[in-house]
Amino acid sequence: MNQKRFHGKAGEEYELFKLACPHYDELQQNIGKILKSKFKSKKNIRFLEIGCGQGYTTDIVLKSNPNIKGVAIDNEEVMIKRAKKNLSDYISKKRVTFIKEDVLRYLKSLKTNSIDTVISAFTIHNFKQDYRKKLIKEIHRVLKKDGLFLNADKYAQDDPKKHKRTLNWQLKQFKEKYTQIKRPDLVKEWTDHYLEDNQKAVIMIESKAIEQMNAFGFKDITVDYRKKMEAIIVAYK
Repeated sequence: MNQKRFHGKAGEEYELFKLACPHYDELQQNIGKILKSKFKSKKNIRFLEIGCGQGYTTDIVLKSNPNIKGVAIDNEEVMIKRAKKNLSDYISKKRVTFIKEDVLRYLKSLKTNSIDTVISAFTIHNFKQDYRKKLIKEIHRVLKKDGLFLNADKYAQDDPKKHKRTLNWQLKQFKEKYTQIKRPDLVKEWTDHYLEDNQKAVIMIESKAIEQMNAFGFKDITVDYRKKMEAIIVAYK
């Protein structure tokens, strides 16, 4: 996986990200609604979550259907430890296994057509373009026919002016919210993080991402949610 980007304060105190992203919970709830609708009559659903962090999205996934179970991956030790603590009940019921691993390497170890749904939130945008391309290809390979790929993430809008406005809005949120709680360190860390994400080698632009998914064989691709910089893109194999 690319460089570890949440080993500092941003990772240790990731829950504070919500202060600067007021629609965070709304986005997460929409993930649950989509999964609930898709798998309402299916049994034995196997999921893979890419970049589980502290388990916020994992919790939403598991609550969406009592028949869903699987693996959640992250390459940050601090995140895996917190996810295991936060979701220990699900672990004891054998509904989720947390693994510290490079996700591309893990995907390559899986059988073709073996996963019902691959889910990710606020992770894939961190990867460089070449790594992301390989990742999307592997996601398509491991999904079963009609399997679901759901990515709730930071997608740059196609219109550069709109993208710049939303980026500046987000940077302003970091400055205002973290200054209020006297955390200039987080202002700098999150601002630097977002500016890195905006670099040509990393930026994930909505239309280009959809074009890439199409190229690898995904179908029925839709943008099911959009607010500021964040969107949920759903695609089927």
